[in-house]
Amino acid sequence: MYRKLLIVAIIFSGLGYLFALSGENMTMRWILKPGTIILMIVLAATMRNAAKPYKNLIIAGLFLSAIGDSFLLLSGNQWFTFGLVAFLVAHLAYVAAFATRWRFSPFHLLALIPIMAYSFLLLRGLQEGMLAGGNAGLWIPVLVYVIVISMMIWSAVISRSWIAIAGAIIFFMSDSLLAWNMFVSSVPWAGYGVMISYYLAQFLLAASIEESKRSVISYANHHSPV
Repeated sequence: MYRKLLIVAIIFSGLGYLFALSGENMTMRWILKPGTIILMIVLAATMRNAAKPYKNLIIAGLFLSAIGDSFLLLSGNQWFTFGLVAFLVAHLAYVAAFATRWRFSPFHLLALIPIMAYSFLLLRGLQEGMLAGGNAGLWIPVLVYVIVISMMIWSAVISRSWIAIAGAIIFFMSDSLLAWNMFVSSVPWAGYGVMISYYLAQFLLAASIEESKRSVISYANHHSPV
């Protein structure tokens, strides 16, 4: 029952942030933007039938994301960079989580093709926009960030978790929209699109915790000599 209440609280908190965004209510934005992620951390912590290393690393990624959310509420390139670093480390935590479940196959190398193609096209557009907009100083941090989040998606693919893969891809889409709107050209309703996809991505990554235990059990049974 408490799990359902937590999910309802997450939904209402996320919706509350969207209303705060439209009304430019900074007090509520400070409470609800990281607060929604904190609720996801609480939800993740209640998942008992899960592999502990995976669970702890996903929670670490969520916590770092909440820190990044707070930095991004502040104005200025300095705070944007701090937020970028916080999310970059969060993605490394997610990579480490997925690595605990890796079942690599040469077929997974094919997944690199669309990931690298999309990242290349995104980076090319961002570089042009950043140079034209006088944001050249942020190019290296953004480049490193895109490389790391691309690694995160591929790591999710190797883990063979569809929930984690969906979460990772949606996360990249959210960040792509944020960066494009910030550095290249204005996108209508970008703020709402970014946050809806961001919260969905984080929720899916949190939900993948319980799947991790099932995946381990399924893999063990499938490879059992008995």
